[in-house]
Amino acid sequence: MVSALPALPGRNIVLVDANIFVYGLLRESQQSAQLIERCRNEEVAGVTTTEVIGEVCHRLMLKEAMDSGLINRPAAASLKRKHDGIRGLRKYWELTARIFQWNLMVLGSHESRHHRAQRVRGEHGLLTNDSLLVAACLEHDIRSLATRDSDFDQIPGLTKYKPTDLM
Repeated sequence: MVSALPALPGRNIVLVDANIFVYGLLRESQQSAQLIERCRNEEVAGVTTTEVIGEVCHRLMLKEAMDSGLINRPAAASLKRKHDGIRGLRKYWELTARIFQWNLMVLGSHESRHHRAQRVRGEHGLLTNDSLLVAACLEHDIRSLATRDSDFDQIPGLTKYKPTDLM
């Protein structure tokens, strides 16, 4: 089932995907920023994973590198060998580090989740990071996922909450 992000009921446990953090931190989606605030205020129980935080950091680094003119397109290959430029980037980490200040449970990774994620990939054809997110939901009996990614729409038993205020 897919619902609008603002429809997420209070007192619910929700796993928050990387794109929600990116949209909220960059103020590209007011609904994503509001979900983050709801987590901070403990209106909903926000959960994420270390893999998600790594992905947020990566995306924000690429965005900052593009915005500063260091690269022309948001691709790691464009930034990979620009070590001096990377050392000069700061904003991406300031934004990413905010996640650790919010009332979120951050789930670490372990071998059993990777094995479960492989089964998820085999069953649903998801990419690695997406399958790890679904595996975390299964592992912790989390039935709500905040994401904009339509690849999760096919996963049964998981209600997807998506921002509707993005172009």
